[in-house]
Amino acid sequence: MNVLAKRLAATGALLIGTAGLSACGVAETVQETVEEVSATTTLIKGVPTTSSPVFHYTIKGGVSPFSGVVDAPNKSITSDFVQKIEEGGGFTLTMKFLVVEKQAWAKISFAGAPANSGLPKLPKKWMKLESGKLSADSSEDLTYNGESDPGFVSTLIESATGLAETGKGVYAGTADLTRATEAEIVDDATLKALGEQAKAVPLELALDSEGRITKAVVKIPAAGKTKASTYEVVYDQYGTAAPVKAPADAVAAPAAAYELLNG
Repeated sequence: MNVLAKRLAATGALLIGTAGLSACGVAETVQETVEEVSATTTLIKGVPTTSSPVFHYTIKGGVSPFSGVVDAPNKSITSDFVQKIEEGGGFTLTMKFLVVEKQAWAKISFAGAPANSGLPKLPKKWMKLESGKLSADSSEDLTYNGESDPGFVSTLIESATGLAETGKGVYAGTADLTRATEAEIVDDATLKALGEQAKAVPLELALDSEGRITKAVVKIPAAGKTKASTYEVVYDQYGTAAPVKAPADAVAAPAAAYELLNG
């Protein structure tokens, strides 16, 4: 039985057991169910897959914001992380990764770090990483495994309820963060502080003229000592982003790079 049939069957059972509903109420309930299933199906179809063309992505507001390019046709992906570190005198940590199938390269810098910070001096060029020198987790993370949805938009859609089109190519509903922990939208402490609110946070999505996801926004309410925030995923430059290629002038990664990545 397909998803639509299951949803309608459940709705029908509810209606049969509720004799007080009017015929008008029945029609409206069924119509809302059909519209929600249709919206969910449309949005899932819009999520990039391994057959999608190369595209650029930006993820803001999550546990670890990052950006890059997904080039599924070439089994490649890039990921750029920038984080302000307050410890050790304060500096900006930038980590860039480039993966082509089972090969990986990295660039790591510590802008503004004090001279006595003890941080290693690493090459400014791309560093070629040897999988045998990486920990099991790092090696797995730095291997292209069919990644096509780095912002976990499909997970958000599958956790959502009440999805409906609110404008041309624009949809809204609520997402259940307890069913979307893989996306790392909030940390465990914030999820716990949100309590029941975490099961119905506002979700907005947008599609381009070709039905492809261009944006997903989750509006997270304040919880405990954490202020209200926004998690945003943007997928753009479909077919126009520069394809990912292996660096031509990479150097061997020094031991200090592996210590950082495996630590």
